Amino acid sequence: MSTQTATSFDLGAYMRGFAAWDADIVLAMYADDVELIQIDRDNPPSSPRVSHGKDTLRGIMTYGASAGVKITAESAVAGPERAAATFTCTFPDGRSVVANAILDLHDGRVVRHHEVAVGDRGQTAP
Repeated sequence: MSTQTATSFDLGAYMRGFAAWDADIVLAMYADDVELIQIDRDNPPSSPRVSHGKDTLRGIMTYGASAGVKITAESAVAGPERAAATFTCTFPDGRSVVANAILDLHDGRVVRHHEVAVGDRGQTAP
């Protein structure tokens, strides 16, 4: 008889990683073949931006850190198969982007990141 154990998602580490724009921490929590679905002003629900792998997320993390974007995360929740959070990014010029993300989890890692974002005029998600 074998025992199956599930790895849980470390929501605290995930939130701290984003707060510090620490790409190593955040990207380690995503599966290598993660599916990222983004809906925003330029990518409506009928035609979302869809990417696979960590490159898009790495770019977001690198841009946020280098651009001096302040990020806060709130209303975060996690269960065995899903997690969700609201992220607010404030840019040095005062404009903001708010994104709600729903994460599908498998073995404690994000396999699908579905995000809906809206920003102030002239601002798109990082």
